Amino acid sequence: MIIQSIKAHSSHVNQLKYHPEERFLLSAGFNGELFLWDVDTQEKIQEYNGHLKTVNCIQWIENGRKLISASGDGKILMHEVSASSPFKSWQDLKSGVSHLRFTYDGRYLLTSDKSSMLRVREWPEEDVVQKLKSDQQNSGVLATASQEHHAIIGGVGPKLRRFLIPSGEVLEEFEGHEQATMKVEFFDGDRHGVSAGYDGRLILWDMQAHQKLESYSIGNEGYYTIAISPDEKEVAIAMPYRLTRVQLDNLKMQHYDLPAKGNYCVDYLPGGKQLAIASADKTIKLVQL
Repeated sequence: MIIQSIKAHSSHVNQLKYHPEERFLLSAGFNGELFLWDVDTQEKIQEYNGHLKTVNCIQWIENGRKLISASGDGKILMHEVSASSPFKSWQDLKSGVSHLRFTYDGRYLLTSDKSSMLRVREWPEEDVVQKLKSDQQNSGVLATASQEHHAIIGGVGPKLRRFLIPSGEVLEEFEGHEQATMKVEFFDGDRHGVSAGYDGRLILWDMQAHQKLESYSIGNEGYYTIAISPDEKEVAIAMPYRLTRVQLDNLKMQHYDLPAKGNYCVDYLPGGKQLAIASADKTIKLVQL
């Protein structure tokens, strides 16, 4: 396996996301840094202006013609992919946006912050239709379903909730990871899910019964993030000093050493032949599969 590094940002790389057409990679970092990269040449081809604080969330919208980003000061920006200046901006959550998710059909935009506030907007009208406050510390939107207006809310502590968008009705409450759930992903038509916790465990879920099917130790305590491959055959887990790939049919694992202590985001190229990792050592790691 070939791993290439791009010296990408002035500090930690927080988030990254491949373009739907595979040509570009979007990355976000500290100090308002938001960059676009050519996947083939690994050259930076655009810098997006407007953020002053750390950029925590990025998403492609309108099939990659535009992008939306949110930062630690609560500002949300929208850019045309070819324009460095934003064409739209607004102030969202005052204490900063830590999570930003769209529903599968793009009808709703969900944002949450470290104070456990959740805001639901109709999209593209941007009208706020729901404001919720969790009783759980540092709780946010961890995942949205691929076929229903459902979201998983969780964070510090073991409690996970599945709720209905936009009403805010709690559909199910269940136990996740003991200390904190870092990331959740649905797969198999929302029938199953996978999660990673600060405790260093990977859990496979029956998401219809909200029951744990399997639980595996993948490392020590630390920051973990996951992504499901486009064909849903494997899950990639980025963690301190390591990338692990787990086959979902037989749970076989492959481990690869990484130089960075912190690895904060992982994403697959839509065709599945490459994945990218956002690292604390200011680099983007490109992994050829």
